[in-house]
Amino acid sequence: MHRGTFLLALILGLVVLFALSGCWWFEGLFPSPSPSPSPSPSPLPANTDMDRKDFTLPLVGGGTLTLSSLKGKPVLLVFFWPLCSHCREEVPALNTVYLKYKDTHNLVVLGAGYGSEANVAYFVQQNGVQYPVVFAVTSSILDAYGVYDVPHNVFFNREGNITRVFVGPLSLAKLEEYLQEIL
Repeated sequence: MHRGTFLLALILGLVVLFALSGCWWFEGLFPSPSPSPSPSPSPLPANTDMDRKDFTLPLVGGGTLTLSSLKGKPVLLVFFWPLCSHCREEVPALNTVYLKYKDTHNLVVLGAGYGSEANVAYFVQQNGVQYPVVFAVTSSILDAYGVYDVPHNVFFNREGNITRVFVGPLSLAKLEEYLQEIL
């Protein structure tokens, strides 16, 4: 009798072990809980220009920024080189539109400086840049955006798609005109 009890306990133990481990022959005995309702789909499309040309770079002043995290907002991405005189000339107009529309329309003006981190940080300080700036832009990012000349302005709509690219310095009037397409 001792041997029969031992075998029965062993068999019951194995049955419980298999049941708890989710073996396929026990699936019908323990139905999975009904799935929770799926969350409503995101109103923002996937596989946009912002997704395809995404980057994560350090911000001047600390932290990092991922471009695709800005989807849902109008974004003006401005590539610059710290020693470019046209890039310096464009800063006041960029500051003006950034301060004018950042709170009312969630506009993000994002500077993307290439060159040494020290030179980019110095450019930001010397020119009174008031919008966020990332630095250490890589050649692969420049290639992805077709940056061969600066300033190189890329306008993204709220869905994350590029609506316009303008190479060269923008006057405040032209900047305002082009921003109306994405605000």
